Amino acid sequence: SMGAVDVIHPTHRNASINDGSKIAVNGDTTQKNVFPHDKLEESVRASTGRQFPWRPSAMEKRSQEEVRPINWANRPKSYVMRTEDWDEFPNGRWGDSTSPAFGELSEFSHFYSFSLGTEEDRRDMLGNNPTTPQDIYEVFARYVEGGIPHIPWCEMPLQPESYLIQSQLATLNRAGFLTINSQPSVNGAVSTHPTFGWGGPGGVVYQKAYCECFASPENTNRLVEMISNHPSMNLYAVNNSGQELRVGVEEGGITALTWGVFPNREILQPTIFDPSTFLVWAEEAFSLWTMQWLNLYDRESGSYDLIETVRDTYYLVAIIDNDFISATDGLGSHLWSTMLEVANVRE
Repeated sequence: SMGAVDVIHPTHRNASINDGSKIAVNGDTTQKNVFPHDKLEESVRASTGRQFPWRPSAMEKRSQEEVRPINWANRPKSYVMRTEDWDEFPNGRWGDSTSPAFGELSEFSHFYSFSLGTEEDRRDMLGNNPTTPQDIYEVFARYVEGGIPHIPWCEMPLQPESYLIQSQLATLNRAGFLTINSQPSVNGAVSTHPTFGWGGPGGVVYQKAYCECFASPENTNRLVEMISNHPSMNLYAVNNSGQELRVGVEEGGITALTWGVFPNREILQPTIFDPSTFLVWAEEAFSLWTMQWLNLYDRESGSYDLIETVRDTYYLVAIIDNDFISATDGLGSHLWSTMLEVANVRE
């Protein structure tokens, strides 16, 4: 429920913006195509009234927490669990990566307590008998379009902030760029904006575009090539065996992805990207292929082989577009149009 990707922020199921509402991003007024949902008023109240792009924990010891990595935006319960032993929580800045370790996956008996329902429910959503990569791509695309309510990496339906890029996300997923987290760029929205607002009235909020997706080695290479032609972008990628790729200007630092400017406050940066934390998340993300999908199928089956192959060959790729100002395509950042170009030439 943080400013994240596939996305994206408020933790309310069925949160939505009025059909046909206009969103001012980077000064453009972009017509939004939104599929209607119920609970409209509740969600808008929740989004404009939220303290941060993610929902703060009610735990007293986390009351000072002000910064989270974007990666768990769609699995916030897991993030809270994996950090519950920390003595203090990032306040103002994320800090360096020598901060306390994340709880190990293996230590969490309750870690997979969020499940997609029974095995039968999961088969209905993820497929009784997937045989080709395209069958998998379709599941991710249907999630983005609202056809299925969640996937292992995303506990809730697509967040309103991603409706802006919904059709682009669906196209990318059908082309094999399996998005699990994304956010458009925002250049100075009012802090009470119904979709992008947080932090209370009187402020101005900003976002860098971010996309996190699973991609085959071939598609990952295409993204690497894309980054080398776009100096404003950084790419971090890792596969299940820990092979890493890093491409782009001065890679390696911690990047503020969502920040806000308010009266009588220092700059708030509730959402960041940290390359070393990304590796911790990637291990969890790859484990979900096994825990939530692979184990639905018989070990001897083609479906089992398919999911295992995806898990063991695909990369988890994170892309940041540092240019949050020149939204060339009206979609909040040219990241999406650039990725779509890559997807379309993939034949």
